[in-house]
Amino acid sequence: MTNIRITPGELVVTGTIVPELHYGPYLCDWWIFSKDSQNVSYAIPLRLGLEIMIQLNKRSFIIHVVRYIHSHLQPGYICEGDGQSSGIVTSSSMAITSVYQAVFGTKAKFAGLSYLGLEQPKTSQKLLEGVVFYPFIIEIENLSIFVGSLGKITHPNQKTIGYNYTSSLFYKYKAKQSVFFQSIKNDSLYSIEIYQNSQIIAKFNENSPNAVWHKTGVLKSILGDTLFCVNHPLTLQKLDQTKFSHQKLMPDKCTLADWDNKMIMEHFFDLHLKKAVGKSIEEWHRVFQIWKQQKSNVIELHTHLNKVYSLDHELREREARAWRAIFCAVGCTNITPYNKQISKNEYWTNTSDPDKDRDILKTLYEDGILNISPQALTIKAFWDCFWDSYNANLKGTNDKVRILSIIAERFTYQKIIDRLNISPNTINAARQFSHNVEISSESLKS
Repeated sequence: MTNIRITPGELVVTGTIVPELHYGPYLCDWWIFSKDSQNVSYAIPLRLGLEIMIQLNKRSFIIHVVRYIHSHLQPGYICEGDGQSSGIVTSSSMAITSVYQAVFGTKAKFAGLSYLGLEQPKTSQKLLEGVVFYPFIIEIENLSIFVGSLGKITHPNQKTIGYNYTSSLFYKYKAKQSVFFQSIKNDSLYSIEIYQNSQIIAKFNENSPNAVWHKTGVLKSILGDTLFCVNHPLTLQKLDQTKFSHQKLMPDKCTLADWDNKMIMEHFFDLHLKKAVGKSIEEWHRVFQIWKQQKSNVIELHTHLNKVYSLDHELREREARAWRAIFCAVGCTNITPYNKQISKNEYWTNTSDPDKDRDILKTLYEDGILNISPQALTIKAFWDCFWDSYNANLKGTNDKVRILSIIAERFTYQKIIDRLNISPNTINAARQFSHNVEISSESLKS
């Protein structure tokens, strides 16, 4: 090892913070916990998809952070260099060692994450961008308890942790090392889920920390109140810090990638919707979950909101302004191609690059295909307009296939043939084009 020339890691891809990983039962595996020169603890995330390049003896090696295939809530590591790959293994040390030995034909071994250089100021700053909560460790009787969330803070002067508080610790259950994932579901429900290899093997619920820990049958010498750490001095200190820095830590805006982060989304709910919309958190959050899960990035505002409102609900202007505000804050763009005098219908996209959707919608509107009001187009008028747009295209077969792909999967072969007199082969090509675009879009999101 003394003859090996090591150049600290260089950040290639930052990766993503994933709540179920970085704040879930195995959070201790997804963060590097360290202390600065003043002995103050801090945490740096190992983001999913992180890529770091290191130099060993002037050879470049890339380390990737992925999910471990045999335990999907834990990280896996891949090292690649000089045509060699470690495959997915459980530690960066194992990954680097296996590839280094294959490349150089030595028995040298590497230990720990220090070779990745994640604690370099420039790298750590990049990895911490957008992080709204920093997990911390509480030591109790030779146990390390990792706190992943202080819960929902509902009142500024609140002196206790809130619901959705979570923490985890490692201990043996039925003679096998396990993760005990503690959470508070509401004021009277305390939960412990026991994990082995990322699978829940036991679950207990009770109305107090002591009662739920008693059910597990382990760590009987320590009170459940102590193990939950809800009144631990460090927890209360972090709670005070969080209350004062909560607004400061929260981003001004976010993107589609953050829609599953409840802490961020609830922040924007409180900021834009809470006073204007008479909906529960669960109901308004469905607006974004339905949108994210649908195939298209585009919605019509009123039609989409009706999925959570009753059909006879009249959207007041104050409510509409609140929805527009939160849409803008969470990365959406209004792409309506006409002004309000023409129609109240309003189109939005959730993609980070809205120009393509805006251009398509503009084309559909200018060609008379876009349905701007419930009675705007009869069925015959739709097919006539679509045929005119399709037939007038001068850019050849490929662009005609692209135009046809807009409706190719929404109607049967026979319906399209009857209406447009187009061959089955052309319809098949349009459907394949639509399928390929969908796959490409999903690949970019993952």
